[in-house]
Amino acid sequence: MKSATYYMQNLAEAREVAGRCKLLDQQKLSTLSAGDYQEWQISNEGVNCQTALSVSEAASVRELVLKQSKPSVPVATPKVSAPPSSAVPSLRDRNDQKISSSRTLAPV
Repeated sequence: MKSATYYMQNLAEAREVAGRCKLLDQQKLSTLSAGDYQEWQISNEGVNCQTALSVSEAASVRELVLKQSKPSVPVATPKVSAPPSSAVPSLRDRNDQKISSSRTLAPV
């Protein structure tokens, strides 16, 4: 009997066994009695089939999720450049604005 760990390390084999087992399972289900089918499911062959199917399906889901989480087209980030120096008031101009805005004029 092969474990899930074995099949995860040998994914190609897991997928091959899973493909055969899908057909084999349908064949067993249609030809065996309910009791015999249940016994086949717990046999080494049946357990190997179920393990290979589970691992291959989980790997497919994982690959799909990883594929969907990666952007298919790289998103370009806009290049931000500094405004021209004439558009940004100098530090001295800012201080002058603070002083002049804080002065109040007395009525004349």
